[in-house]
Amino acid sequence: MSYPIDDTEQLIANAEEELPPSTRSRLIAKLRKGMHIDDAARELGVSPQRVFSAARILSHFGEQLDATLTAERDPDLPHGTVTGYNKRCRCPQCRASVNRRI
Repeated sequence: MSYPIDDTEQLIANAEEELPPSTRSRLIAKLRKGMHIDDAARELGVSPQRVFSAARILSHFGEQLDATLTAERDPDLPHGTVTGYNKRCRCPQCRASVNRRI
């Protein structure tokens, strides 16, 4: 999706304000300790939807989030499937499987 420069800058500024660097760092730390993203986000006072929205806008954070979710995912789940997503996996492959169905 293409936005005029002013809109893009505003989207980035809003994402930075809603999920500042300190919150993003604390979220990643919680994920690395094995906490589920839904629980970690809520503990930090943000919704999981807000986290993923910010990850789409703030590309470096999005890459870091996806790498962490991939590294910490349960190896016993069938990743890249709706089943994996339904079992609470939010790795990039499981999220993509759900998005393909919509």
